[in-house]
Amino acid sequence: MTSVPSPARASARRRSARPRLLRPAVAAAALALVLTACGSSSTTTGGGDGKAAATRVVGTAHGKVTVPAHPLRIVSVHSWSTESLLDLGIRPVGVENSGANYVPPRYLKRWKAAAKVTTGADIDYEKIAALKPDLIVGVDVPYLSKAYKRLSAIAPTAFASFDESSSWSTYPQATATFVNGTAQLTRLKQKYDDRIAAVRTSLGTKLTDSSWDVIQGGFDSGNYWIYSPASPVGDILSRLGVRFASATASVGKGGTKSVSYERADLLKDADYVVYYTNNDGSPANDIQKLFALRTFKELPAAKKHRVVGTPDFLPGSYSDAMGVVDSIEKGLRGQAG
Repeated sequence: MTSVPSPARASARRRSARPRLLRPAVAAAALALVLTACGSSSTTTGGGDGKAAATRVVGTAHGKVTVPAHPLRIVSVHSWSTESLLDLGIRPVGVENSGANYVPPRYLKRWKAAAKVTTGADIDYEKIAALKPDLIVGVDVPYLSKAYKRLSAIAPTAFASFDESSSWSTYPQATATFVNGTAQLTRLKQKYDDRIAAVRTSLGTKLTDSSWDVIQGGFDSGNYWIYSPASPVGDILSRLGVRFASATASVGKGGTKSVSYERADLLKDADYVVYYTNNDGSPANDIQKLFALRTFKELPAAKKHRVVGTPDFLPGSYSDAMGVVDSIEKGLRGQAG
């Protein structure tokens, strides 16, 4: 088996640039900086609406940044930030052009209503400036990190640190901090926690007695990816109390293994296999090539129809994470015993 860069690289690109390819390198800034508490300094610069002019200091991937206490015109240059903003009830004036096919349906109408200011690394600085943002938010993935200086010349720019080994929940937390939305985020967290608890209670041993592997169609010719227990879906499965089968359990934190489609046998001890689907439910990233193989069809999970797809495989928000829970619950409830 060949180790390849973490799926966070692919997921981050998928949720911002789509096509979904591997990311280059982890941003250098420490993740802890993202979660630095907001500074208490709040100044009102003269002349305008005091609410709009008040400022706060937040920790970001590029150090401390002074941002509006109540931003009114936000541009998001990364889909994780966009989905988190929409989750918080905030409508950005500009967003990344990730392609409508890859925007979760729960966000699609609001995403369509915003101006499109980036397509992957192709950033329309003039369009962003024309929107007159008072705050730009995003994730410090390599191509955005390179653009930081130009973006911050347009408006205060707050990027979450990008770290392959971080939990998916790091990014909504950072976005909420940047836009002074921690109260809304607290409610979302509680809703997610309650959903996890409810599913654990209702499904009981169907969860705790099952073992899972987590896979995605890879970007290496003829290969698929096996995700680690610390992957976004792995983290959610852990919260639900399941065990991991040997293929996923063998992958280190923040990593993935790229293996040949011919090695479907690696999934032989999984009770369930969870994978990534498009919004319409069709298999994403050519994973259907694996499913078509006889070796896969003979796996216990395949024979018992325990192959569970989710379009929220790469969550960027708490609503996405709850979408994963919904998919897992549906897959388990579909079983007779």
